[in-house]
Amino acid sequence: MVHRAADSRLLNNLLSHEKDYHKHLLSLLDTSHAALASASAYAAASQPPASTVILAVTSSFAAADEALLRYAGSVDEWRERLKQLKSLEEDIATIMRDREILVTRLIKASKNEKPNRDSILLAQHQPYPSSSTLSLKSDYTGTLNTSTKLAAAQSELQACEAHLAEKERELDALRTSAVRDGLSARCRAMIECGWPPMPSALGPVYPSRLSTSREQPTLIRITSRASHPSP
Repeated sequence: MVHRAADSRLLNNLLSHEKDYHKHLLSLLDTSHAALASASAYAAASQPPASTVILAVTSSFAAADEALLRYAGSVDEWRERLKQLKSLEEDIATIMRDREILVTRLIKASKNEKPNRDSILLAQHQPYPSSSTLSLKSDYTGTLNTSTKLAAAQSELQACEAHLAEKERELDALRTSAVRDGLSARCRAMIECGWPPMPSALGPVYPSRLSTSREQPTLIRITSRASHPSP
């Protein structure tokens, strides 16, 4: 399996801008709430029917703010999913650094394993111990230790490779769910921002069918007396 390290700079850049975006959304909502409170206070000092219309429109604007607040919440949920991706990518980067260390260790262990076959045979068939025999046995023992280190290095690298493959599969699944679920929830919340309830005092409002594609659609109030605009 070919392992490719993810570039964390792109994800960090996205997280940074999404954080600023969420912050500005909340700031906009705070300003909007203050403006709606001022409009309600102005309506309280006005006479009907102006006060009734202002309060009705203010209620509609408040509903739009609630939809925008839900959208801001979906942006924050999207950021949390991105943070989970970042955390998992950092774990994988750590595992890949460990893997490089284990590969280097395995290469060194394989270079140090140079068994001398003639020395081993002489050490096994020497009838009487001598200084040369003791030296050969010492070399044979060192060869066994090197083989043990090589086997240990191979085992550690295999375990690291398996762990890395598991984490990469987990990252792929998490990235798919983050994009699918996170962005879907954000899009649904944005759609709700475009369909706030209209104030009952103004009646249902629909775009005119008489407007052309080059003109902005006009809003026509449908009353009980007439169902179509006057020519």
